[in-house]
Amino acid sequence: MFTVFTIALTGGIATGKSVVARNFADLGVSIIDADQISRELVDNSPKIRNELIARFGTSILKKNATIDRDKLREIIFAYPTDREWLEGLLHPLIFREIKSSIQKATGLYNLVVIPLLFESRTSKLLKKKPSSASFIQLDRILLVNAPRELQIQRARERDLLEKNQIDAILAAQISPKESINKADDVIYNDTSLLSLRNAILALHEKYLSLLTPSKFSLDDSTFLGYYLTFK
Repeated sequence: MFTVFTIALTGGIATGKSVVARNFADLGVSIIDADQISRELVDNSPKIRNELIARFGTSILKKNATIDRDKLREIIFAYPTDREWLEGLLHPLIFREIKSSIQKATGLYNLVVIPLLFESRTSKLLKKKPSSASFIQLDRILLVNAPRELQIQRARERDLLEKNQIDAILAAQISPKESINKADDVIYNDTSLLSLRNAILALHEKYLSLLTPSKFSLDDSTFLGYYLTFK
C-alpha cells in the first residue's frame, strides 16, 4: 500500500530516537533514517571520501583506511563552519534518497528520522509551498525528548563520549523548549520502556486515524503540514 502520509521524527542526542523508530517499525510503519543514509554515503562513495580527506586530512581515517565517523563527528560539532560544509556536501544527497524512499515505501505510513531537523543550516521548514520543486512534504513532526542529565548519561554509556564532546553536541542543538514549541507531538522518554511503548501505541492510533483521503489530500489548498527544503 502506497501512502504519502509522512512524519518527521527528531530529537537531541541520546533521547531514544532509534528505540522509538524500531517500535514504530514493529507496528508496520516504513522507517527512513537520514543518519543511516548518511553512513552509507560516507562508507560507499569514493567521491565523498575524497572530499572529506581533502577537507580534513588523513587524520579522519581509521587504520583500515575507512572514515572514522567518531573523529568526524568530533570535528564538526567543535567547528560550526565545518559542520555547515559537511551538511552542504551530504544533505542534498540525503534529501534525494529520502524522497525516493518515501515514493517507494509500502508501510502504513512513513516515519523519517532526521536528528537535526530544526538545527540544520542547509534546510528550512516552511508552511507555504516553495516555488522550487525540490521539497519533501511532512504531515507532522514528532519530537523525542528526555532530561539533559539523562541524555548525558546515555551518551556516555552508549557512545563512550567524554563530557566535553557531549557538551559540544548539545550546544549545537536548540533548547528543549524551542523543540517542543516547533513539534506537533512529543514523546517524553524518561521513564520505563513500557511507558514509552504505550506512548508510541497511542500516537500510532492517532496517526492511523488521520489516514483518510481528506486528511492527507495532495491538494495544496488542504495540506496543513510542512515543506522541507534545502538551500
